[in-house]
Amino acid sequence: MPVTTARDSAPTTTERLAMLCIGVDIGGTFTDVIVYEPATARLAEAKTLSTPADPAAAIFEGLAKLGVRLDAVDRFVHGTTRVTNALLEGSGEPVSVVATEGFRDVLEMGLGHRPQLYSVKETARPPLAPRRLRHVLRERIGADGSVVRPLDADDLDAVLDRVAAAGPKAVAVCLLHSYRNPAHERAAASRLAERYPGLVCTISSDVVPEQGEYERFATTVLNASVRSTVADYLRGLGTALAEGGYAHPLSIMTSSGGVVSTDEAGRLPINLALSGPAGGVAASVHVAGLAGYPNVITCDIGGTSTDVCLIKNGAPLMTNDGKIAGYPNRTFQVEINTIGAGGGSIAWRDLGGELRIGPRSAGSTPGPAAYGRGGTEPTTTDAHVVVGHLDPQESLGGEVRLDVDAARAAVGRLATEFGLDDLELAYGILRIATIKMTSAIKEISVACGHDPRDFVLMPFGGAGPMHATALADELGIRRVLVPPVPGNFSALGFVTAQARHDYVRTVLVPADETGLSAVRAVVAELRDVARAQLKAEDGVEPDQVTFGLSVGMRFRGQSFDLAVPVDDVPATAEDLVAAFHAAYAERYAYARSGHPAEIVNCRLTAFGPRPAVRFTAPTGGSPEPGRTRIYGADGWVDATVWRRTELAPGRAVPGPAVVRENGSTTVVGAGWTATVDDHGNLLLVRE
Repeated sequence: MPVTTARDSAPTTTERLAMLCIGVDIGGTFTDVIVYEPATARLAEAKTLSTPADPAAAIFEGLAKLGVRLDAVDRFVHGTTRVTNALLEGSGEPVSVVATEGFRDVLEMGLGHRPQLYSVKETARPPLAPRRLRHVLRERIGADGSVVRPLDADDLDAVLDRVAAAGPKAVAVCLLHSYRNPAHERAAASRLAERYPGLVCTISSDVVPEQGEYERFATTVLNASVRSTVADYLRGLGTALAEGGYAHPLSIMTSSGGVVSTDEAGRLPINLALSGPAGGVAASVHVAGLAGYPNVITCDIGGTSTDVCLIKNGAPLMTNDGKIAGYPNRTFQVEINTIGAGGGSIAWRDLGGELRIGPRSAGSTPGPAAYGRGGTEPTTTDAHVVVGHLDPQESLGGEVRLDVDAARAAVGRLATEFGLDDLELAYGILRIATIKMTSAIKEISVACGHDPRDFVLMPFGGAGPMHATALADELGIRRVLVPPVPGNFSALGFVTAQARHDYVRTVLVPADETGLSAVRAVVAELRDVARAQLKAEDGVEPDQVTFGLSVGMRFRGQSFDLAVPVDDVPATAEDLVAAFHAAYAERYAYARSGHPAEIVNCRLTAFGPRPAVRFTAPTGGSPEPGRTRIYGADGWVDATVWRRTELAPGRAVPGPAVVRENGSTTVVGAGWTATVDDHGNLLLVRE
């Protein structure tokens, strides 16, 4: 294997073994690299500080650390924050919009929602495209897909001339009811490509082919604004990898937890908005499934944020009601709740004299004070250093040597404002961070009718395992599963992910036999489309494709539909309605069984084969532990110190204890016992 594990020895290049798989996750602070060798189930990991100005530089630095020869790599999967960062920073390209006459201002009117219901000073979010860049086309498709007003060729050319003269190179065509009949949008895009090939066009029926005009228009404009940037970035990365010897297609992680080709990712970059966090969820599904835990709550604590997700019956909850930068993102994605509390989150005192954590982060530059890179404000990482969770004799992630004095000085300056010593404030910072993370988990569990005590907590990310037992105690959870390589776990998810494409088609029919026939026809068509796309873009043979199906349904008169998962199209309408009632009762605790229902849409997910990724337990000899002291609610307590690679399966480690490994540290609280299972997971059980 042409890698060596950074945690064990210095990188050297050894003889090549084929079929290496690489996953790379670029985060706000660190870029994580995972190399997996299927023949031996060995994992190698590396962290490098992210390089926002040139994200690819951190990737190649990580590969160089591990001594990877790209000609030995069979599969390379990448997740990127490029889309999220561009949209959050407002650095996407300006976009010209083509809309149906009479609907020029859909993007400005929005939905009329007020983020702060009782705020009299709330200001409207600016439209994604100013009015001068919104052009109207004389055409009309009806809600049933019929052509109410045909597209006029001369009018189309005149509109496209105005679009070209307006300046922006990105164009979004968002025509009314195109989800039912995309003919006019496709004609406009075809004519634009013919007359102005230098413009990059996105049509709404490709991005979000379902009802909801404002949400569909907004998502399309967001996609158009970052399309060229992402396509150029992926093209450049692919070229650099090829020049380095990589001879296979580059795969990209999407927000739904699957991977797609670079062509698909460049065409629909909005699908990459949650690619990093979705990688962690994909890995959690795989690892928890191997360990026999179908119900899991994930907690990914990185440098800038905490991402939590609920996995039930072996599948993560999904949504198409996301937001990014305050605007709707209607693409299908893993339902992740994100808060601004991570290792780099800055602690501060508000005007009322209260201690706050985040959402502002020190990031990778300058980073926490403990990084010794010029940071002076106290962060969660600095608090962990002060209370003894992190060993100053070890470099963080193999990359950063910790400066204890700088961490104490930063925490001490803020502690003085509260009249506390640095230990008291550091413990308070960690308590508040834990409570914020607990609240985020309750939003996706308790608030949605799920009892967190019925789930296993799965923490990862560089800081996740340090908060694990504290979080579990707050939630009443008695089992915690710390997976292999938790510090690089999202990157591991890229290796475990399978090719995936999601399709949706609006039908809007009654839930009767006639409507069910329409559903059968749509599902059959979507399956044919999916098999062809997976074959053309991902090299998956039709007989290797598997499907997941859900039907969006609602009671007549409702505005929102509920996704009803089904193994296949039910035999009768009564069976489908019964499934809808059961799903509705599970979500809302009641169902109006006597009220007519209707079918809103069909959503099909097509999967390629899942990579056969397995894990092995450490074979260490379980030597005598080291000793340290950690500070908590009861002051200083003695704790044992272990290396995870030295723990043999079955060896019980009672808390208080600290289990260290490259990229992460697990704090085992009092009353907890840790063991390593046969898959290399660290299982923590409450006594």
